[in-house]
Amino acid sequence: MSAFDDLKARYFVLGSSGGSFSSGSSGLPEYAGCEVIPHIGGPDYFRTLKTVIDRSDVAYIYLAGWWLDVNCEMVPGVRLLDLLKARSAAGADVRILGWVMPPDVLNNPIVTSGRVPLADMLRVNENTMRFVAAARAEPKLADKAMLNVLSHPAGAVHTKLALVGGPSGDVGFTGGIDPQQGRNSPAWHDVQAEVRGTAVQPMLDWFRAMWNENQGRSPVTVQANGFPLATRTAGAAPLAARTAGAVTAGTKHVQSGRTVPRMNFSTVGGIGASLAGVSLPQNQPVSWAPTGLTEIRQLWQKGISGARRYVYIEDQAFTSAEIFDWLNSALKANPGLKAVLLIGADDPTAPNPGPMSAGMRKALNEHLLAGISAADISTRVGFFTHKTKVIHTKSTVVDDNWALIGSANMMRRSLYTDMEHSIGFMDEAGSGVAAYRSALWSVHNGPPVLSGLGADLARWLAIPYAGAPGSRPIDRVHLPFTVGATPSAQDQALLDQLMDVDSRDAWGSGLLSLAMTATGAGLSSP
Repeated sequence: MSAFDDLKARYFVLGSSGGSFSSGSSGLPEYAGCEVIPHIGGPDYFRTLKTVIDRSDVAYIYLAGWWLDVNCEMVPGVRLLDLLKARSAAGADVRILGWVMPPDVLNNPIVTSGRVPLADMLRVNENTMRFVAAARAEPKLADKAMLNVLSHPAGAVHTKLALVGGPSGDVGFTGGIDPQQGRNSPAWHDVQAEVRGTAVQPMLDWFRAMWNENQGRSPVTVQANGFPLATRTAGAAPLAARTAGAVTAGTKHVQSGRTVPRMNFSTVGGIGASLAGVSLPQNQPVSWAPTGLTEIRQLWQKGISGARRYVYIEDQAFTSAEIFDWLNSALKANPGLKAVLLIGADDPTAPNPGPMSAGMRKALNEHLLAGISAADISTRVGFFTHKTKVIHTKSTVVDDNWALIGSANMMRRSLYTDMEHSIGFMDEAGSGVAAYRSALWSVHNGPPVLSGLGADLARWLAIPYAGAPGSRPIDRVHLPFTVGATPSAQDQALLDQLMDVDSRDAWGSGLLSLAMTATGAGLSSP
């Protein structure tokens, strides 16, 4: 066994079968001889996507997003929507899947009447519906743009996928960047991975599975903010399989992971909703994964559990107690291991946190830091907030040997409820993951220290704590949190029922009390 094989055994989920809620330790396929190119920031990703779409031999373009924006520009003055319509008119097989909440949510009277505060999600869904409607105006795209309605009622189809192929090769993109114009802002920090080689195959299969599942369901007209659109046209046809080609001399090894939810609904919640004169939103199980898939969880757990030198995570949310448990165990097992965590512009130390922030503080205090001494917290665990940028990335880097890039946030819902896609990768040449880590840290801290990884880690842990004199873009946060680290009963109910749902649990039993709270008839905040 080679040294690289030893590393793969440490960080990769080795095996040949996918993981479900019940499968536990089953493995995931490995794709060797590939290339993975991380693109940091929307402008870099969008320029690259345009270059790939502009290839003269493009045969297909598949796009799946959480938020589709008619005004999103790949470069100034060039909209993605116009590129897709032009390539479709020229004969390419262009397909679009834009997520919206399931019909049971969008058409529910409690939503259409405005009794439930879903303004942000309705705005996102309306934007996506207008993108899909505009795409259907191109005759060759009329039957090839669908609304993706597969999500759990309290979840989303959160995957952000673009696939482009032809005789000159297949390219897949996955990560945190939706085709939305705000992602071009320099204040928006995010990552999208470009994948080439046979690792594009599971990405093609993921898109095809979602397409055909939606195509197999009867069309329904839904509305968001009064804008109506059919989920699909009557002429929408199934998508045939494609085979991704290999690349020459690729050195990356890739594993592809998905999250698919259970559709597990509370009988008590349904009865309670009926008594209140409303209906509990539901959705059909996904036919090819009726008990769900947790492949991303498998990837993440194995990668973190293999850590020896450092774990770096940048994310928009840190509420997963389970992931913090893995990291806590790794810290205890490896005295030299360091953890560096970066979140974005919202103040994580505010004295009166909302549910997400309170949940994050609890997860940090009770799971990441459990049994870790104050001295070790000071020298080995750094939690940082970027004060001028939104950190929207969903990425973990371990030991310069393994990295995860995708749509899954460090949240319970990304492990069990939202439909997600992420890749884990390693480089047999030994430099690819280190180069990615160095590029990320250079964005935040300037060029890397020439003396190596140890000095770069020390530079993170030398960043002053919040409140120290001086002006800087990043502050270190004092740990453990001393205020706001216990969510109220109502905040916990909001997390469990709406904001950070676990689809393994029967969903809906707490919705009625939350609705009553809004009218002063149920639980009250302390």
